[in-house]
Amino acid sequence: MDSEGDKGQISTTDLHEHSVQLVKRPRFEAPSWDQRAPPLLGRLWVSELEPGMKLRLADVEDRFGLKSQALLPAGVKIALVMEGGAQVRYGECDARLGPDEPDRALIVTLPDKTAFTRSGRVGARERTLTLSLSPHWLSRHGYASSSVTCELRRWTPSPGLLALGDALFAQRFDAMTPATRLMLGGFARLLAGEALSLAPVEAPAPRQRRLDPLMALIDRGEARGLDQKALAKRLGMSLSTLQRRFYQAHGEALGQFLRRHHLTLAREALERGAADVEAAATLAGYSSATNFATAFKREFGTSPNGYRRRALAMAQRGR
Repeated sequence: MDSEGDKGQISTTDLHEHSVQLVKRPRFEAPSWDQRAPPLLGRLWVSELEPGMKLRLADVEDRFGLKSQALLPAGVKIALVMEGGAQVRYGECDARLGPDEPDRALIVTLPDKTAFTRSGRVGARERTLTLSLSPHWLSRHGYASSSVTCELRRWTPSPGLLALGDALFAQRFDAMTPATRLMLGGFARLLAGEALSLAPVEAPAPRQRRLDPLMALIDRGEARGLDQKALAKRLGMSLSTLQRRFYQAHGEALGQFLRRHHLTLAREALERGAADVEAAATLAGYSSATNFATAFKREFGTSPNGYRRRALAMAQRGR
């Protein structure tokens, strides 16, 4: 969801709904926090600007010294701390980021699902921008990684990028107009281009490029309605070969990727008001709206109806 909390209290429900758009199994704890009081003040916002590219903005004050834990999906994370500080841990790798720290920007390569921890401090303020790039997005743009463990690399953002990033915090993104999406997409691509050029991710190996025809089918929407066996036949390979190559290249099962991809397309249609729940279920490849709702809630932490109501309310508020 293009979601943004009010510049006020961020409830536990808000925080969970925000988090499940980016991570799996989010957990939050803090000393003297009863799990009912809003843990943060400020605003959180996240949007998938194109398939596999998600930009997150956090402008928050920590009320209790929140410790956040989650499981990150494979891909690349690009973090940029504009104000305050962030103490984070990816797998076994720790980092402290901020304008007053030795580094304020980080690029993290995650070859597989990776445990993540963020440790907050009571009263601490933080303004951060985080860009998440999926293996699909990276492959589509000519990047991949041969690393088998989590890798953290520091990089120094340009003054121009910092100025553009700082300007985002003066914006409101309740209504995701085409112009707003273009502006944010331009910033996200600039952030990705600068970070990947200063701390490059390797070009994909030839065996990973063999999946390019599959990714082209998915991007054109031609994989919708086809089962994996039909996809393999269309690509001229056996089902087992297709599944094995996909897992080797992307670190997850093809079926899991396709399910999430089509659910994301349905979510975006709900957000734009371009589909009701029945139409969104069909778009995601479900003949049953009930089964679609179950899968949607499992993936995004909220029901399709709840998501659509919130997206429409936010759009009305932004007019």
